[in-house]
Amino acid sequence: MIRSAFERFIISGHRGYSSKYPENTLLAFQAAIELGVDMLELDLHLSADGVIMVMHDKTLDRTTNGTGLLREKTCAQLKELDAGGWKASYFQGLKVPTFEEFLTLTRPYENLLFSVEIKEEPDDIACTDAAIAMTNAFGMTDRCVFTSFDAAVTDHIHDKYGLPNLGYWEKYMRNVQPDSISKLWSVGVPMQDVSLEHTNMWRARGIWPCAYCADTAEQVIWCIDNGAAMVTCNDPVPALRIAQERGLR
Repeated sequence: MIRSAFERFIISGHRGYSSKYPENTLLAFQAAIELGVDMLELDLHLSADGVIMVMHDKTLDRTTNGTGLLREKTCAQLKELDAGGWKASYFQGLKVPTFEEFLTLTRPYENLLFSVEIKEEPDDIACTDAAIAMTNAFGMTDRCVFTSFDAAVTDHIHDKYGLPNLGYWEKYMRNVQPDSISKLWSVGVPMQDVSLEHTNMWRARGIWPCAYCADTAEQVIWCIDNGAAMVTCNDPVPALRIAQERGLR
């Protein structure tokens, strides 16, 4: 499903609708769905007891009222934290989701796609295997592209599973092997690198260039005009409007 989806322009909600709602919470994901995004981007770590948790940072300090490393806490300990109050007081009470909760929420939206980022951790290969096993169990693997800044992970996704993966230019990744870039299905392109020359370089190699993060109308137009196959947005509203105006939806 995801392989054919990239034949059209894709709009992805970065950590959900994260400009307005606390990132990587079920509320942020639901809000992005209601806006009409094509894809949700999210980030995964393993808890101390092996539960797949949805959070961007390695540490708890920025987006919860906890401290320390996520990987050193059990799922039960993580579920005791508040994951909303840092954004605004009226979001207090939101919890750190598990990946299972995310898949349960999104499964009914049959056309919705997912950019599933495996965060760089000592156990990121184990997290990858656990995440793919869970999407298989939910029947949702064909809706996912699995991403990482660790080339060992993107190589593993390609070599073991033959699934669509998303990596980055060599200078942004670690553990890059001589054939790592050739194993990519898509590539994340930060806004400062978006140009027609750059996106054409990737397209010539059969790799989809996916721009991030395009949050203003000007940024979205720049990405479209310069060959991006997808834009990832903290605020998807401008991208959705412009795509509609240009007949891309």
